[in-house]
Amino acid sequence: MLKFFAKRKLGLDAVRGESSIRLSDALADNGQLIIYGCLSGKSPQWNWKTWVFNNLRVRGFNARKWMNENKKKIPKLVETIGKLVSSGKLAAAVTEYELSTEFDEALDHSMDRGKNTKVLLKISDVGEHY
Repeated sequence: MLKFFAKRKLGLDAVRGESSIRLSDALADNGQLIIYGCLSGKSPQWNWKTWVFNNLRVRGFNARKWMNENKKKIPKLVETIGKLVSSGKLAAAVTEYELSTEFDEALDHSMDRGKNTKVLLKISDVGEHY
């Protein structure tokens, strides 16, 4: 039986702040929330009921420290991620904008909370000055 609406066991949060609440609420019982960044500049938040009644586990992860301690594992890690991307198992929705002509639109897109894609700035005119 397929579980189309099954909750996830793991959430990865690079933003913190309110994103931690949304991620923790989406996790299954005994789920784990890994916080590895702070793009919002705010402390992580989560619902105490999720923490207590769903046994939410929250951990921090310092990628720089891990990489310094595991230098020999990095090539295999990059290869594995490349294979996941190539197979379509790991993907991110992106919207492309041309840096020289669409920067304002890209900035508006990045500030719009309703957009669910990452902004990718393309540079077609390498060598131009801005």
